[in-house]
Amino acid sequence: MLGLCLSVYASATCTNATLVGNYGFTITGVNSSGSLNAAVGQLTADGKGKLTGIFTVSNAGVISSNVALTGTYAVKTNCTGTTTITPSGGTATSFSLVVVSGGGQFELTETKAGSSTYGYALAQGAATCTNAGIKNTFGFRGGGYNSSLAHYAFAGQVKLNGLGGITGSESASFGGTIETFSLTGSYSVSSNCTGTASFKGSNGNLSHTYFVIVNGGQSSMEIQTDANTIVTIFVQQ
Repeated sequence: MLGLCLSVYASATCTNATLVGNYGFTITGVNSSGSLNAAVGQLTADGKGKLTGIFTVSNAGVISSNVALTGTYAVKTNCTGTTTITPSGGTATSFSLVVVSGGGQFELTETKAGSSTYGYALAQGAATCTNAGIKNTFGFRGGGYNSSLAHYAFAGQVKLNGLGGITGSESASFGGTIETFSLTGSYSVSSNCTGTASFKGSNGNLSHTYFVIVNGGQSSMEIQTDANTIVTIFVQQ
């Protein structure tokens, strides 16, 4: 048993090359200014310590879409490390990272004093990034806040018909008030494995999201793009 444990531990050796290719990522929390924030985006790691990508962010309910990013990362042999992400026209944010799943995922937490922000990234994998390529039935969960700090959480199921149409159902808690309703909507997938969707509930609520496809097309990371929301969603086949 001891020999097995040592063998497993010894195999967990990482370098910068462990992180390579396209990833989706999501980050949520409170920044050093005390504002709730959330982001979902896509980044490309070159295997040599450099990052490029795009993301959509909600900072206290103010939405900024398709912001370009650059960055650097350094991975130690024990699969921990650091990364710095810089949005176009903005300031750099530094994170500690932990690589898991052989480079298929890494965990993030911001290292600036006063912040409480964390997230993770998942590899894109061999996804077919068209409307037809993600035709399937998916479960989802999510939650967050509006700008007045009212919290809501939800889960449900949606069916994507391969032609850009969505049907489904959702159960949600809006500040503790429980609602269950049906959903209809539409989606559009871009060739770079990002996309947008809109949903209308039978309760009259209308929402819009930006998403990044990951996990070989079996999952997506999403952020609500309606003003005055700080909401992220994870979708899984």
